Amino acid sequence: MINRATLLKLHRWVGLAVALLLCVQGLTGTLLVFREEIEHLLHPELAVVPAATAVPVQQLVDTVRNAAPEATLQRIRFAEGAAAAMFVMRGAAGRPYLVAVDPWRGEILRQGGYERWPTELLFRIHDELLSGRSGEIVVSIEGMALAFLVIAGFILWWPGRRRLKSGFRVITGQGADRAVRTTHRALGGAVAVVLLMSGLTGALLIHRTALQSVLPMVPRPKFVVAQVAGHPLTSIDAMLASARREHGPLPLRELRFSGSEGQVVAFYFQDLSSLRPNATRQYFYNAYDGSELGRYEPANLPALNTAYDWLFTIHTGRAARLPGRFVVLIGGLSLVFFVTSGFWLWLSARKQRRARRMKARVRLACEAE
Repeated sequence: MINRATLLKLHRWVGLAVALLLCVQGLTGTLLVFREEIEHLLHPELAVVPAATAVPVQQLVDTVRNAAPEATLQRIRFAEGAAAAMFVMRGAAGRPYLVAVDPWRGEILRQGGYERWPTELLFRIHDELLSGRSGEIVVSIEGMALAFLVIAGFILWWPGRRRLKSGFRVITGQGADRAVRTTHRALGGAVAVVLLMSGLTGALLIHRTALQSVLPMVPRPKFVVAQVAGHPLTSIDAMLASARREHGPLPLRELRFSGSEGQVVAFYFQDLSSLRPNATRQYFYNAYDGSELGRYEPANLPALNTAYDWLFTIHTGRAARLPGRFVVLIGGLSLVFFVTSGFWLWLSARKQRRARRMKARVRLACEAE
């Protein structure tokens, strides 16, 4: 059993080791909670006026491909309400390239890389530190470190059931150190559950593929269709119409493309029967002959798949709608406070130890005389 002094040292040194990462994750996560709202403030041109009918999806795709022939189309996100459709592409040297299109008129509203889309840059920093899979591993380690800090901090904070109120007491008027320390403790006790959720869900999301190979989960299907040179692709609108005839007139939320020519197309329809706000039914099509290759439907998946699919919704706070997003916002801001206050307390403790050692040397010198 680790004693309290050892646990406090571990809490302090693990916190210092991941302090910069925690600060980065806290700041970027805080901003990403309201990513859509911030994006529309930064880019008001993304708000469009609906028309009687939308432009065919294939026409939108052709427009974007003609505007950025050097980039490869990976996915299309369709926003709810009057907002632009977002085309996510991979440009030169594998760098993301985004194009926003008015789905009602087929006009390109904005396009470019990170320099044109600061919220996309924030997401990539939060998700992978701009370092691909290596960055994801680092972020997952930071998530587990955060979980340890929360658990250790909660043990150190716990005042007992009868003295629970004292754990949330902030003492002022007795010096800055005392005020910072008691605020650090009180806030830690208040947001422990939120931060534990954030650290664990973030780490689990990164390692989904590895875990589903050892857990009773159904992996998301991946289909490969060999490229046929010179063979025309079926119109996306024809495949969309076929999918809706087969599966019902559900709202289309996303399209994903794979293969060198985009010969596999995945349609992501909003699952209106699910309690999860971002739940989708996914249907995969061969773009050469328009046939359905397979599907991924939440209602037909094992319970562990359902639980895992909830992780992103919980991580972002969307599981509890707007109040949940504000809770995650508070958690992200608190991380920044814990980093700065923890660093303050560590520096203060070092200063006090040096002062005590100096006094001890002076006393010994006086006694020697």
